[in-house]
Amino acid sequence: MDDLVRQRYPRLIRAVQRGNRLSEPEAVNALVEYGIFGITDDTVSEATAPLGGPLAAIRQGFRNRHRLSTQR
Repeated sequence: MDDLVRQRYPRLIRAVQRGNRLSEPEAVNALVEYGIFGITDDTVSEATAPLGGPLAAIRQGFRNRHRLSTQR
């Protein structure tokens, strides 16, 4: 599942990673957790817990994606 997410959403992974100061595997894990489990409190990893869970990390990535794409 990780490889599928890496191939399908590379820019979103970078945005989640940079916007939340996560490592690349942690950003992928947030997307995988959200894709498999949806919005639950049971599956929150240690990396995304301080951010409010995987959905909050993904939302922050979406907010920052435009700003990050112009900083190349």
